[in-house]
Amino acid sequence: MVISEETRRALYVRAGGRCECEMKVCDHRGRCTRGLSYGYWDAHHRTAGGPGTLSNLIAMCATVP
Repeated sequence: MVISEETRRALYVRAGGRCECEMKVCDHRGRCTRGLSYGYWDAHHRTAGGPGTLSNLIAMCATVP
């Protein structure tokens, strides 16, 4: 699902420019402490296939394939 630029900006602001990842499979404990470079980060859905609304999104460090 496409996420609007307005929602991406609001997500970045809500996250305080910091990654919101708390996944246990990552190399951090608790919330990630990395800063997000504006334009180089990913907006992930909390619920796969869910709406592209601010409440269903999490800001995360960009994943590199």
